[in-house]
Amino acid sequence: MGQKTISLTPDAFEKLKRAKRSNESFSELVTRLLESESRRNKPRISDCFGTLVEKEPGEWDKILEDIYKDKSRPRSKDTRLEG
Repeated sequence: MGQKTISLTPDAFEKLKRAKRSNESFSELVTRLLESESRRNKPRISDCFGTLVEKEPGEWDKILEDIYKDKSRPRSKDTRLEG
C-alpha cells in the first residue's frame, strides 16, 4: 500500500492527535472521521416526516387505497424492458 505526505498546521495536528484512539493510525483516524461525516450528511427519510399535509380528511387513505388497487391489478406478461 502506498503512502502520501500531507502538511498540517500545528493546530490541526494537535486536534487530530487528540481525536486519535490509542490503537489507531492517523490514516485510520482520517478515514473514520470522513466516514462519520459522510453518514451525518446523508439524507434521512425522517427529515421528511410531517412535510406533507392532507388538503381534506381521508386524502391519504384514498391515495393508499388507489396504490393497493393498482398493485393488485393483473399485469401483462408481455411487458418487456428494452435496453
